Amino acid sequence: MENKRVYITILSDSLEKKLDVLKKLLSVTKEQNMILSEKDIDKFDVYSFDTAVDKKEKLIGQMQELDKGFDTVYSKVGRFLSEEYKSEILKMQNLIRSITDTRVQLESLEQQNKTKFNTFIRNKRHAINDFKQSNRVATSYYQNMSNQHREWQSHFLDQKK
Repeated sequence: MENKRVYITILSDSLEKKLDVLKKLLSVTKEQNMILSEKDIDKFDVYSFDTAVDKKEKLIGQMQELDKGFDTVYSKVGRFLSEEYKSEILKMQNLIRSITDTRVQLESLEQQNKTKFNTFIRNKRHAINDFKQSNRVATSYYQNMSNQHREWQSHFLDQKK
């Protein structure tokens, strides 16, 4: 009987840790959103963006481990949960609601970030294409100007002093 209480405590702790990791993930995603909100392409902080991506990767790994652990424990004890653990079950249900709410916020923010990132990439590609085109025009101009004088063309020099 006491063994079940240990499993329930483990499940509850796992949900609390998952909620904590989700909140950290939401915070990092908000940080990314601020970075992506920069209107000037040249001021975009690539280092901070990469750091945020790395943080998110680690947090997602932690969350996956917590999910695996929760699923393993729940598969062992889930069918044995009864009315005597009602308060613990209600606590876990509230945690699951909080987790779900946080996930919804996170998914919404991720969608905004994806849109902003795609806009950033599109603008960066446009800037690169503009640079390439300007470079080609300048190269063509200088080649044409350097080829203006041909040996067969006559030159008139003013001999007056």
